[in-house]
Amino acid sequence: MSIYSTYSPRLHKHGSHELHHTFHSDIPFFGEDIGPISFRDWMWDIEKLVQPLFSKYSQLDILWHVTSRFIGRASEWWKER
Repeated sequence: MSIYSTYSPRLHKHGSHELHHTFHSDIPFFGEDIGPISFRDWMWDIEKLVQPLFSKYSQLDILWHVTSRFIGRASEWWKER
């Protein structure tokens, strides 16, 4: 089961400040072009960024930071979940 399918942003408390300063500004925005190729490229970038963080931070903290970079239609879709 994917962390994306079990996460609810309403239940999560904000991730650590250290994670925010270490990682948050490096996360690319997603949502202007939501086509499959753009999404695939964005996911590859995200996977490279988050892989080394899993040993130090919870999946929910990482997910909160990643999804906070959704904009436009992607943000609207995520908020409906």
